[in-house]
Amino acid sequence: MITVDIFYNEDNLVDSYKVTGHAESVDEGFDQVCALVSLTTQLPVLGLEQHLKRKLAYALDEDEGMLEVKLEDTPDDLTEAILQTMVCGLKNLQEEYPKYLSTNEHRR
Repeated sequence: MITVDIFYNEDNLVDSYKVTGHAESVDEGFDQVCALVSLTTQLPVLGLEQHLKRKLAYALDEDEGMLEVKLEDTPDDLTEAILQTMVCGLKNLQEEYPKYLSTNEHRR
């Protein structure tokens, strides 16, 4: 199962997230669930870095199925728009594939 933990700061803005695990929704071949979650969680990195020019700290381990992303800049309305779009996408995927994806939101 893939687990996505989404972390909010004291202003209730997303400042980091962590993806762990593998969907293992098929015995062999292309795992659509894994691909969808990977795309949904990796595209925000591109938007934040390349479009908004925000500094991020992130780690990726494809073998372990781990992606960890943390904003080094203070979150704002623009970063929140990108990250909440990711959250919406993940929640929709979780509804579609509840056996393979779990999302958790952590507020400080």
